[in-house]
Amino acid sequence: MSYLKFISGLLVGMCFTAKTIVAQSQLFRDTIVVKENGQALKNPWAGGLNFCEVSQADLNLDGKKDLVIYDKTCNSGGKLRAFLNQGTAGQIIYKHAPYYQAHFPDVSDWALFFDYDNDGREDLFAYTTGGIKVYRNVSSPGTFSMTLVKSIINSNYNPGGAPSISNLYASPVGLPGIADIDGDGDLDVLSYSTFGIKIQYHKNMSQELYGHSDSLVFNMVDDCWGDIYENNCTIYLSQCPYQKIMDSLTTPGISKPLHAGSCIMCFDNDGDGDQDLLLGDIACSILQYAENVGSTTNAHIFDTTQLYPNYPLKASTTVARMNSFPCSYYVDIDNDGKKDLLASPNAVAGSENYASLWYYKNMSATTVADFHIQQKNLLQDNMIEVGEGAYPCLFDADADGKLDLLIGNVGYYTGNTNLSKIAYYRNTGTAAAPSFSLITRDYQNLTTYNLTGMFPTFADLDGDFDNDMIIGDFNGNLHYFQNTAIFGTPAVFGNYVANYFNIDVGNNATPQLVDVNKDGLVDLLIGNQTGKLTYYKNTGTTSNPNFVLQTASFGGVNVKQYGWLTGYSVPFLYNDAGVSKLLVGSEVGNIYLFDNIDGNLSGNFNKVDTTLYKINEGTRCSPFFVDVNNDGKRDLFLGNYAGGVGFFSSVPNTIGINELNPIDVSGVTVYPNPAQSAFQVAIESPLLQEVRYNLMDALGHVVMTVQNSNKSNEFNVSSLAPGFYVMQVLFLSDHGHITGSTTRKIIIH
Repeated sequence: MSYLKFISGLLVGMCFTAKTIVAQSQLFRDTIVVKENGQALKNPWAGGLNFCEVSQADLNLDGKKDLVIYDKTCNSGGKLRAFLNQGTAGQIIYKHAPYYQAHFPDVSDWALFFDYDNDGREDLFAYTTGGIKVYRNVSSPGTFSMTLVKSIINSNYNPGGAPSISNLYASPVGLPGIADIDGDGDLDVLSYSTFGIKIQYHKNMSQELYGHSDSLVFNMVDDCWGDIYENNCTIYLSQCPYQKIMDSLTTPGISKPLHAGSCIMCFDNDGDGDQDLLLGDIACSILQYAENVGSTTNAHIFDTTQLYPNYPLKASTTVARMNSFPCSYYVDIDNDGKKDLLASPNAVAGSENYASLWYYKNMSATTVADFHIQQKNLLQDNMIEVGEGAYPCLFDADADGKLDLLIGNVGYYTGNTNLSKIAYYRNTGTAAAPSFSLITRDYQNLTTYNLTGMFPTFADLDGDFDNDMIIGDFNGNLHYFQNTAIFGTPAVFGNYVANYFNIDVGNNATPQLVDVNKDGLVDLLIGNQTGKLTYYKNTGTTSNPNFVLQTASFGGVNVKQYGWLTGYSVPFLYNDAGVSKLLVGSEVGNIYLFDNIDGNLSGNFNKVDTTLYKINEGTRCSPFFVDVNNDGKRDLFLGNYAGGVGFFSSVPNTIGINELNPIDVSGVTVYPNPAQSAFQVAIESPLLQEVRYNLMDALGHVVMTVQNSNKSNEFNVSSLAPGFYVMQVLFLSDHGHITGSTTRKIIIH
């Protein structure tokens, strides 16, 4: 390697670059190939998953049920993620679909999709203060849209007398059971009362009142559904009406408040036409099965087990047991027409994270469910997933002149705690077309230092022309690792110095080594839990740094939003045409942009944007903004607390391409181009069998999808905003596999 090439890579690892980086006005969602164990991941940049609430919904109206997952990570800072179903019978193939994520309503605490009006479009039930709000799905082919129809669902708590109308209570922590309990065609609700141990049955009166299912009018007709109560991870049978227990009474052995969080899954386990239950509780590590031997109008739970899905044998080989608050979901994952069982913690921390979506396949040949464990990391095995927290940093670890991807984290859950590590993805591509391959999840065996939380940053601190490393930890301290490798060889980190310069920024130290004051020495800019930034000036030399505190409120930056207790700032300071600019990640997932045009480091930076590029990949985001493809423009890597990373490129002609080595296909013509209200796509190709067309906007959002075998298709775009678009054309085999692909740029005016 030449000296100049090595120095160029060194500077980039310091969050600088030796060449001039030009400003740009937009970024494009991209999918650099990422491999693990030699296999390309299907959804590498999907953003990770931790604590999943799972629904099925036909998002693109193609007749197949897609997946929508609300990740409860960081509680009200959760995130809805969408995955389009591209599988056929017996297949599990799901494609990350960020377009739909961008069009979901803002929700918090929990969210589930059910089709309440039976129009074939699943609607969104979500938490609102004191209960449930509902968004109706009003999508049409090519357009996804939802509208609020109930700001809160009410129920009549005295249907036999003078009406007593109040909110149908649902906890922000648990999940209500939403299903057609009485088999009349409309959706009913099972929910625990405010401090109750019994399940209340709220019957939907839509059919009775109007003769159809498109209303949400409820009567609470049973305050002890199934004749059970549940407390302390135990279901007590035959309690009502024989032993009627009102929520307002005190019962020996039962203390209040109760049911801070419980989840109810309704399903017909035995095929007898009534609804059985799977219950989870915030204080429990297991799911409890409740067998209903009653009827659709008079439920009676007769048997129960904590060893589900082993029922009725009640063995203990594949129990859905998790560290904290498992909840379950009844969905057909593999397109075989039988609903399977998924389970995931409904926690906000302290439970399974990188392997937290358990898939039990329904292998029954009858109407009686027969669930068998298949894997514990559904979808997670095909994305970058590093547990809780993802802090990406690009650095030339192997000294080959290309930037590699290192990702620190808060930790992988190991059975009783999180184990913090740094994952190393080596750049095995080219300078202009990078790709990353996982080498190890424990870079340089850093777990041996027993750090809690790892946020890495790199720069030459000892003047030997290679990059040393500093790691910030959850406790607010910094730790120094000297690169002791021979010049021009892969980094070797040793000579560990704990609590570097006795720096302590409170909690969650997220450092960046960068020349803040442009004096040629590398300084320290550190984010923390408060949402502010701390600046330590380097008053030493290039080979002997001395970091001195300048301010704990650098630039007047504070990314804590109103109503939040914390901000979780993550800085990335860079130079844009001589002007210092600053990206800051935040607790709420928005990227803040500041600039410092006047160069006054003691004053406040100018707040340019609080939702940069309108990107939000999830809570506690961590930006790294560097030119990874050598086109002179910066690209954005964005970590989040769900343990995943999003990537946004400066290159528009790679928008949305995420297939595994497809053949580039010619013979595809788009006309007229530019287009106004419509354009045609014509195909002359021997590969033509089935074709999927994805029209994407400048951010890579799919705004229209069509799949057929026609040689010519017209696309009506009169409702789309003028601008730059890309048509992705995917050629499919008889089995739905991609045999070729191409893209065409389109201008709509």
